[in-house]
Amino acid sequence: MSDSRNFRRMPRGERCPECGSQRYYLQDGMRYCSRGHQIEGFIQFDLGEEAEAGLMGTVSKKQKAVWEKERRQLTGEAGKLLYLEALQLLLRKQILWLIKEKGHREELETVVRDLWDLRIRGATALGQGTASEEVLEIFSSQPTLVESTQLWSSRSKSQDWSAERGLSWPIPSMGDTLALCYLGCYLLRIPTRLGELLKWANDFAFPYRHSFQQLPTEMQDRMPLSYIKIFKTPIRSPLEGAQVYSTVMDLACSYYLNYNMVFPDLNYMPLLFQYVKLLALPVESIVAVRRICDILGYRFHLPVQNTRVYPLHNPEIRLIALLIVATKLCFPFNGGSPLTVSDDGLTLPSFDWNTWQSAKGQSSPGKPRSFDGVTPSDVASMTDDDLDAYFRHIASFLEKKNTNPVTEFFPVEPEPVPDPVRAEPTAQEVDDMARAVLQSAVGMPNMEVPNKFIYEAYRKVDDLPPIAKHFYNALSSEAEVSLETTVRAVYMLEQAIVAWQKAEGNK
Repeated sequence: MSDSRNFRRMPRGERCPECGSQRYYLQDGMRYCSRGHQIEGFIQFDLGEEAEAGLMGTVSKKQKAVWEKERRQLTGEAGKLLYLEALQLLLRKQILWLIKEKGHREELETVVRDLWDLRIRGATALGQGTASEEVLEIFSSQPTLVESTQLWSSRSKSQDWSAERGLSWPIPSMGDTLALCYLGCYLLRIPTRLGELLKWANDFAFPYRHSFQQLPTEMQDRMPLSYIKIFKTPIRSPLEGAQVYSTVMDLACSYYLNYNMVFPDLNYMPLLFQYVKLLALPVESIVAVRRICDILGYRFHLPVQNTRVYPLHNPEIRLIALLIVATKLCFPFNGGSPLTVSDDGLTLPSFDWNTWQSAKGQSSPGKPRSFDGVTPSDVASMTDDDLDAYFRHIASFLEKKNTNPVTEFFPVEPEPVPDPVRAEPTAQEVDDMARAVLQSAVGMPNMEVPNKFIYEAYRKVDDLPPIAKHFYNALSSEAEVSLETTVRAVYMLEQAIVAWQKAEGNK
């Protein structure tokens, strides 16, 4: 009778403790040597199909757990919704800053919240559609620059915000938060100039340029890269006046298109007083501005119903153009006064523009240091103070993550002193400056009436004489518009006055 047992060789170094045999066989889950001695300490384990062939019962293999790596950054519609939440948080920080730091009324938060709700009401369309979440819609992080001589078209600038657009629903930009704050002040008749708001943002006082660092860490980690780039762009690129004015006009036209909303007239008188104080101009310019407005029938409103919108149609640009023309009529740059005696028998004082230019130049605050476009040769020629300021400028771009509050008590190196921010003059300082400049520039009335007064209109920047260019530039700087835009708006206003004179002469 043949032995049907399947003998196998033991692993190297093992043998039967009783007979020393190195061959074994399996029976009933036990291991025996070739001579029938049971080998203790046997642990059955899986060696594959060959080892499982002689085993009794069912053999089950343990499945390995599949670990799925969770994505930190959101994609698709979830990423867009997170971007909207970040914009809403930034907008709330901006409103609280205006209320706490600048003393604006608390109603501003309610008004801006309602404007924001109307803006994103169609955001429910982001959850509709069949687009894959793996595909990100890339938006340009570079702000669209608007040329100063560009013709604005309200039809092309307004956007459809309805939810029916689906995945093509236009997402708000970062500039929309600044424009919403301005429109909120506009509706509440709070005297806040758009140029003033722009200066606060560029000086890093207003929550805008460093907005990404002010977001919660979880929101920073989960935001898609395309939207992170949008939030980080203002750090390196300051806001341009043309861009902000265009954004305000875009929003106003879009509110009219979607909700038939017409904004009221601008509360221009407080803004006019601000410009006159900042530039230290005689009060007669204010009276002349109101006379010109009455003659031409001008209003200060956002022209959302116009098909064509020129820079002069913007209420704030119209205001500075009127102030320039009124000042030139009352106090020409070549000296003297063409309107020596008014209808009421009142005489206008004389105004020395050379004295005004020298006094205003001394009292004007210096512009903050800018390191945009710095070359290696510029860095090599910097002084120690400039180098320290440049390194602080570079360090402001670095992100501080995973910081432990305890480590702040044990600094490795001294904390760098921040670059001093340009101090904004107080109301008392502005009044004192205007009083000092006017005392030196305003003189006694000139009783010699000139034979003929020639009003000089300048069509281009190159046509401006030195004093006129300084005056135009000072007002453009306060309004944060380009000099070319101011010259063009003033020239259009002067042509409107000429047309009115011709119409009156034909009557």
